[in-house]
Amino acid sequence: MTGDPRRTCRELADGVLAEHAAAVDRDARFPKEALSALRAHGLLAAAAPVERGGLGADVPALAGMAAALARGCGATAMIWAMHQVQLACLLAGEQAPELREAVTRVVRDQLLIASATSEAGIGGALRTSSCAVERDGAGARLDKRATTVSYGVEADALLVSARRGPGSPPSDQVAVLADSARTRLEVLGGWNPLGMRGTCSPALRVRAEFEEWRILAVPFGDLVARVMTPLSHVLWSGVWYGLAAEAADRAVRHARARGEAAGPPSASLAETRWRLAGLEAQLDAAARDTQDVMTGTAEPTVAFTLRVNALKLAVSQVAVDVALAAMRACGMAGYSEEGPFSVARLLRDLLSAPLMINNERLVAISSQLALVARER
Repeated sequence: MTGDPRRTCRELADGVLAEHAAAVDRDARFPKEALSALRAHGLLAAAAPVERGGLGADVPALAGMAAALARGCGATAMIWAMHQVQLACLLAGEQAPELREAVTRVVRDQLLIASATSEAGIGGALRTSSCAVERDGAGARLDKRATTVSYGVEADALLVSARRGPGSPPSDQVAVLADSARTRLEVLGGWNPLGMRGTCSPALRVRAEFEEWRILAVPFGDLVARVMTPLSHVLWSGVWYGLAAEAADRAVRHARARGEAAGPPSASLAETRWRLAGLEAQLDAAARDTQDVMTGTAEPTVAFTLRVNALKLAVSQVAVDVALAAMRACGMAGYSEEGPFSVARLLRDLLSAPLMINNERLVAISSQLALVARER
C-alpha cells in the first residue's frame, strides 16, 4: 500500500464501509466486505513495522485511522482496532523463533486476530484467570469459557489468556496464540445487542491445542500494562471519537440543508464542537504517551495508567453526549434509522462505550491508583 493510510481509511469509510454498514447493523453480521477491503489495502498490518511487512503506523496514526474508519462503520472500526491491539501484543511478546515466524505470517497474510481474555466467574478482572495451560508430552492445551469474544468465530487465530499451569495462582498468567485450525469454539449464547452489532461478540467456550512455543515469553501482566490496556483505551477512544465526529458533521449538514428560513442554528451545534475539541486534545496526548511506553522510552507508571484510564472514561461518556446533541440538532431526521442525517446507529454504537471495561469498575480502579500516584 502507498500513500496516506489515514486517507485510505477515510476513502474506505466513505465507500465500502458505509455501503454495508446498515446491513451489518441490521443483521448483526460480520462485516466481511469491509474486512476484505482493509485486507486488500494492507491495513490489517498497520501496527507492524515496515521491515516486517506492515505499515509502521505509530499510536497517534493508529488512533487517527480508527477514527476515520468509524465514520463509515463503527463495528468495522472496532474490529480493526481490537485486531491492532492483538497484533501489537504479539510483536511485543514474540521471542521463540517459531512464534516470530508465525507473527510474520500474520502480517504477510493479513490474518485476523481476536482476543479471548474475558472469562466466566472472574467478574471482568483482566488480570485473573481460572483456566490454565495444561501440558503433556505432545504439547499443551487449554479450556476457557470466555464471556465475550469479538469476531472470534471469524478470526484466523486467538490470543488467549490463562494461568501458566494448573498449580499457578490466578494472577500468574500467560498469553497464548491459538491457531483457529486447532481450536474448537462453542457458541454459548446469542448475539442481539443494541449497538456494535457487527462485532459479533457472543460468549464462547475455547478449547485449544497448541505447541509450547505459542505461549508468549513476556508475562501477561507486562503485556497488559505496556501494550494491551493503554493501546485498547487509545484505539477504542479513536473509534468513539470518530463516531461522535460523524454525528456532529451530520448535524451541521442538516442545519445547512434547512437554510436560513429555519431560523438560527441550534445551540447543540456549538456544544458538539467544544466537546469534540476537548476529546481530540486528550486523545492526542494519551496516544503520544502510549507510544512512548510501548517503545520503551517511558515506563507504565501509575500516573500513566491514570491518564489512559481517564481518556477511556472521558471519551466513552462525552462521545455519547455529542451524539445526543447532534440528534437534538437534527430532530426527527437524526432520530430516524434512515436518511443522510440519521445518527441513530452512531448513537447506539456509542452506548456500548461505557460498558467496554465497565466505567464503574474503571472508576473504582482509578480511585485506588490515585491514592498511590505521585503528585506532579
